Amino acid sequence: MLRMAVSVDPLTESNCYVLAEDSRCVIVDPGESENLLRLLEENRWTPELFLLTHEHCDHMAGLDALRDRYPAARFPATEKCDAGIRDPRLNMSRIMEVYLYFRGKPGVSFRPFVCRPADEIIADDAVIEWRGHTFRFVPLPGHTPGSEGIFLDGNMFFCGDYLIREEEPVLRFPGGDEAVYTRVTEPVLRALPEGLLICPGHRERYVLETGGGR
Repeated sequence: MLRMAVSVDPLTESNCYVLAEDSRCVIVDPGESENLLRLLEENRWTPELFLLTHEHCDHMAGLDALRDRYPAARFPATEKCDAGIRDPRLNMSRIMEVYLYFRGKPGVSFRPFVCRPADEIIADDAVIEWRGHTFRFVPLPGHTPGSEGIFLDGNMFFCGDYLIREEEPVLRFPGGDEAVYTRVTEPVLRALPEGLLICPGHRERYVLETGGGR
């Protein structure tokens, strides 16, 4: 039976999702590593797959530390996401201290960084099978060039920095594009079916009652 645990980075308040089947797991958006490693060890879960909804630093700051700890785990990413994690401007780590200041966290040190390249480049609409479960990617550009929604078995949706309750999607960061969001992403979000479990990159999960979008 699939189990889900959520680890929240206390600094950026980003959600990391751990999806476990027996002793193996998939990690979506590892925004930090210290608390996440503790969670994995406490539950005796071994990651086999790392997935990202997009290339911003608060969703992948723990990625390389986890890859070092679990070298057998696989990290596939789309071409645009892979390019973004290797650029401190596009991954926002270069300006994260300023961003956190305006989010009410002054005096925080956040050094710019990049991550190692993905283990493999996948298509924007890739499908990945894992232990009887299906992850299906759908491109959602606008917030970043490499933003992706990830469906799990058709009943969960990991949407990164879209569909966060009480927040509009942010389209003004480096790589953001409102016109692309309106043309490509907004129709996808509005067409999501009711009853879908929404797993956003920040704040709580919820069941979708009406279509998404702005």
